[in-house]
Amino acid sequence: MTALATTHAGTTPDTPPLRVAVVAALPQTAPPLVEALQALGHQVPVVIGFRRPPDWPGHVLGEHDLPPGVDLAIPSAPERVGELLRAYCPDAAVSYGYPRRLPAAAVTAPRLGTVNCHPSDLPAYRGPNPVGWAVRNGEREIGVTWHRMDAELDTGAVLARTRIPLDPSVWSFTGVNTLVLKAAAAMLPHVLGRLAREEAGEPQTAEAGGWAGFFGEDYATVDWSAPAAHIHTQVRAWNIAGHHPRCEGPVAVIDGTRWRLRRTTLDRPPTGTGRRIACGTGDLWVLAADPLG
Repeated sequence: MTALATTHAGTTPDTPPLRVAVVAALPQTAPPLVEALQALGHQVPVVIGFRRPPDWPGHVLGEHDLPPGVDLAIPSAPERVGELLRAYCPDAAVSYGYPRRLPAAAVTAPRLGTVNCHPSDLPAYRGPNPVGWAVRNGEREIGVTWHRMDAELDTGAVLARTRIPLDPSVWSFTGVNTLVLKAAAAMLPHVLGRLAREEAGEPQTAEAGGWAGFFGEDYATVDWSAPAAHIHTQVRAWNIAGHHPRCEGPVAVIDGTRWRLRRTTLDRPPTGTGRRIACGTGDLWVLAADPLG
């Protein structure tokens, strides 16, 4: 998918090879970043991963996910990230999707600083669930922003940004992540060039961008009296948002049994596929769901 309305100028052949650490927790995020950096001629000495929480439902990054010559370091706590980065003496660090805020000692450990990729047009949708909220709000495209990291969350100066379509056929974090990383990788030459030139970047606008936190109980239960289109959006937003450690959704009751809805459609599927539900306005077909105890 082609990135739209980019604010960067493409490649920067004058950028010297850099030692770039990657800070990323998932096998869907770290390997593509490593590959993109190496393809640009930069060295990736280490990926800073994340210790698997007891309630984590999916996979976390493992050493088998990384190419030869790239170390994987798992800090015992976020406060250890800076120490690990300093041990590898990187020129810069790039972060995407790390599930904890990095302390100042980590952000400033690389010689040229640390940059983060955030899937929104900052300052809009700051926080851990930007794409989920974009879907919930009916957005048809999302931003992708590379920004310097500072003491706060998603507030640092912008080095590059673009916008990409929010494909309605994409229903998972992994699907959105693939599109975001493609756009982010295309901006990396410009971002690293600006870092090498020690450019500060453009401060984010002072306007309130809105906080994109995890969905809560107020959005977790499906109300079949609502319009079918509203419920369809709710199901997609929850599934793109992914794992939530404290709240499960969207939960619906069908024939007296509680289900977590995974996939729905507003269009009649082939005969024998899905379960039709009459909603407050229109019909919705449930294509996939998990029973809840």
